[in-house]
Amino acid sequence: MSSQPKQKSFSTPRAFPRFVLDIRLVIRARELLHGRSKDLGEGGLGAVIPGNISVGEIVKLEFQLPLSDETLTFQAEVRYRQGFQYGFRFLHPTEQQRESIRRATRDLPVAP
Repeated sequence: MSSQPKQKSFSTPRAFPRFVLDIRLVIRARELLHGRSKDLGEGGLGAVIPGNISVGEIVKLEFQLPLSDETLTFQAEVRYRQGFQYGFRFLHPTEQQRESIRRATRDLPVAP
């Protein structure tokens, strides 16, 4: 018997495509954490975070997109966790935030 937790499988497709992007993140959960994104889309992001955040927890994510001086701040829900890999869904992103993400990811490769 394996003691590894099973990876959660989502049967519904993503609402927005994700694009490969490696940027620094600040995560404000029960404690202040730092991590790096793996992929980003209008609806959320995947990240590697050396910390402990529970699935379902609501956190604040802060990051700067490439070629931008503006810090974007999102409230987000932890949708999955596998080790130090996390998936976040943005809660109530503004149209301006979505447009910033569309511009920044326009020429990036689609994440697998």
